[in-house]
Amino acid sequence: MATESASGISGGIDQLRNGLIEVASVIVGQVERAVDAWENQDHAEAAAVIAGDDEVDARCKDLERLAFDLVLLQAPKAHDLRLIHTGLIITVALERVGDLAVAIAHRVEAMEPSRPIPEVDALLKRMEPRAISALSQAVQAFAREDTGLAIVARSDARSVQDLLEGVMQAASHHAADQDSAPWLASAVLLARHLERVSNNAAEIAGRVRFVAEGGDPI
Repeated sequence: MATESASGISGGIDQLRNGLIEVASVIVGQVERAVDAWENQDHAEAAAVIAGDDEVDARCKDLERLAFDLVLLQAPKAHDLRLIHTGLIITVALERVGDLAVAIAHRVEAMEPSRPIPEVDALLKRMEPRAISALSQAVQAFAREDTGLAIVARSDARSVQDLLEGVMQAASHHAADQDSAPWLASAVLLARHLERVSNNAAEIAGRVRFVAEGGDPI
């Protein structure tokens, strides 16, 4: 009986871990497409991101159900319990990131044509890959239980926060530019959404040490 239980919990945890990696890959793709839609003012791509959110929500609900079933039916302990508990937290964080991708896509649909501000645009182009990289690295760190990679992910996430401050300062310098006002308003919202993506990445990365060692979050 104990062997069957151990086999069940091991298989369930592998399923949870792999499921998180798969849904994270889908969500990273959603963020990338949403950002690309914003950069190119591509309404068709924005609509595809919005439509794709149903799949994200369904996958996240499946993972939550799996995690609860593992706790209720398998009575996990120690490392296994930490991993399942963290898996639930990560699922919620990933779902939030999926919602942020949709928010960016909605912004594309609502945005009026106007002139970009090169200074702000350059900062956004630095924020975008760092936010996405931080999220990808954070999920990989969880999957591998790699504390070192988690620290790198958190560092990337912090750099996105610093860039947001730069965007806000640059935006304040151009606040009176009426020709760029619609673009600037959308750019500030995009920057805030990217910063929230990085915040969720930092939260995921911060849990890796707890899973791997039982220690305090990073």
